Amino acid sequence: MTTAAAPPTRTHLPPQSDARGGSRTRERNWILALVVLVGAEILYFSITVTGFFDGGTGMLALTEQFVDIGMLALGLSVVILAGEIDLSAGTMSSFSGILMAVLWRDGIEIWLAVVVALVASTLVGALNGLIITIFRVDSLLVTLAMQFILGSVATALSGGSPPYGFPSSFVTIAGTGSIGPIPYQLVVFGVFAVAIALLVGRTRTGRSIVLIGFNRPAARWSGIRVDRTIVGAFMISAFMAGLGGILVAGFYNAARDDLGDSLLLPAITIVVLGGVDIFGGKGRMAGVIVATFVLGFLTEGMLVDGQSSLSATMVTGILLIVSLALKITLDRRGGLDVRAALRQRVHRSGRTEDAR
Repeated sequence: MTTAAAPPTRTHLPPQSDARGGSRTRERNWILALVVLVGAEILYFSITVTGFFDGGTGMLALTEQFVDIGMLALGLSVVILAGEIDLSAGTMSSFSGILMAVLWRDGIEIWLAVVVALVASTLVGALNGLIITIFRVDSLLVTLAMQFILGSVATALSGGSPPYGFPSSFVTIAGTGSIGPIPYQLVVFGVFAVAIALLVGRTRTGRSIVLIGFNRPAARWSGIRVDRTIVGAFMISAFMAGLGGILVAGFYNAARDDLGDSLLLPAITIVVLGGVDIFGGKGRMAGVIVATFVLGFLTEGMLVDGQSSLSATMVTGILLIVSLALKITLDRRGGLDVRAALRQRVHRSGRTEDAR
């Protein structure tokens, strides 16, 4: 006879009001520090790099170079908040851009091709989530395998001559067009950034995602449909990655199977720099949005200054390590048992109950 498992003890539940208040204060201070950092970057590059600010229009135009990475970061944040990871996001962008371009080349109207590509990306995200939740395989392994699969599919679809030269209406909105000095890509990013922020911070689904990342057994005992919510998180991540791939294709007016390869590391860096706990369960989307501009203006300022893309990539890696180290240090001072959080991430505390 099977006996019902006892609910999580008090020590496993989310922190009480004082701890929550301290955590919220640290999150607000972190976001404020990022805002100050963005301002410092803009001031520094405006003074030292000719053409960076250019009356504001140059700085705004530079956002077209990195808002696609911000799109990936927004989707990844949802998955990471749930205590999972999506390593297929970069190649998902390539897959989406290539699929859209091939459909257009084969005679489908460009905007219909965009919709089909986004739907296909979202379905692949659902497949990721279903494999993870049904077969209880770690998301790192599933999405790593999907990364290779999508890369191969994108290469096969593109063939020897990837499509290019899209209609001007598409290039204007998804690529290099603008409303006055404000690029359309920045407008698109702003719309989806607000939507994701509201989803995570103001809806029951968002609160469920955070609780799942914080303590999966507690989430199940509170009545949350854990598996369904995780599948939904991977669908959001895949959709946002696919949208990022559409923007990349629009900006370059061409689709290539390797365009998404360089997007994953900076996207993860933005998530961590934005204050989202890599173990899940903590973080604010406002931090991720601001961190997009911190990393974006830093790398673009370096490139405009004449430094190589390898230097910018190196700085991205350094920033990721520094962000992780600083975040873990602050969490330790705030009373978080980092080793316990790591064990929960690796051993998936609650997998046994999920598999029941």
